[in-house]
Amino acid sequence: MEIKKCMGCGSELQIAHADQRGYARSMDHDYCQSCFRLKHYRDFKRVKARVDDGATLEFIDGFKGNIFWVLDIMHLNQSIHTGLLRSLRGKKVVLVVNKRDLLPKSVSNTKIEHAIMRALRDEPVSVMEIVYVSALKRETLEPLLPYIENDETAFVGCVNAGKSSLLNALLGNQNLSVSPVASTTADVVRIETGLGDVIDTPGLSNETELVDKISDDTLVSLSPQKTIKPTVFQIYEKQTILFGNLGAITITPKSTVNIISYLPVTLKRIKPERLDANLALEHEFMIENPEYRLRNWPQLEDKIDMEIYDLGFVSIQGETVAVETYFDKSAVITIRKAMI
Repeated sequence: MEIKKCMGCGSELQIAHADQRGYARSMDHDYCQSCFRLKHYRDFKRVKARVDDGATLEFIDGFKGNIFWVLDIMHLNQSIHTGLLRSLRGKKVVLVVNKRDLLPKSVSNTKIEHAIMRALRDEPVSVMEIVYVSALKRETLEPLLPYIENDETAFVGCVNAGKSSLLNALLGNQNLSVSPVASTTADVVRIETGLGDVIDTPGLSNETELVDKISDDTLVSLSPQKTIKPTVFQIYEKQTILFGNLGAITITPKSTVNIISYLPVTLKRIKPERLDANLALEHEFMIENPEYRLRNWPQLEDKIDMEIYDLGFVSIQGETVAVETYFDKSAVITIRKAMI
């Protein structure tokens, strides 16, 4: 019998096991049940694809056409997958910087490009062009069209970088499944268009264990649809900035320090001695069963970004005497030179 795949996520359709990937009520359907609910009811319950990074990278290794590498600018460091970088070596790569519209317009593309180039400075990949896009603004995708017309094209990137959303916007349809809470592309999906063949690939694994501690409703709130208005805290003395019950950053300033949040969650300024009491309270942003770990950071530059994987980033600007973080053990935190 001919294998039939879901038009949304690429899973092989089956009618035998309702609790397994690719289940459909009838083999006459074009979508699995999970993708059908996403498409028609915006049911954001987790339908996370169990995908094989090795198979995806092997596909990219053998691909000869143009490659659109979709990078989530709100999660810059997390979007850089080491296995993908190796597979992109020697390829015809266009770097597609997604979610540009979430950053304020005052942030120039030049600053963003410099931040990306710093992150890729020692990596074995070169790009033909950098294109800044948003799935909500189809006109931003127009620079991609000549590449599609010229050759077969594949969209690649990490989980939730927004590949399927961009493809839907680019092609003017909503066939591919899109959820803000999980990876929904399970297999390579080839789409024949009037311009040329376009391929959607499964998102490469980059999520941390923190995701498993966040409810679906909260994860939806971590996928904003409009520009994030930065929140600024001026620090004149030792103070703590609270991230719900996820954890906190404590700053001891040498002079005035500004903490600028580009996160889609509300932060709170507290006294360091009140940290434990505040972590025990109810907050807008909550995780399940937190276990905390203290980390003291070495002397930092005057302007740095602190990226918290699966959440976003804050900028710390000014001279500090000490910076310490007290976050759930599942939180992955990296430091880079400030983007903005």
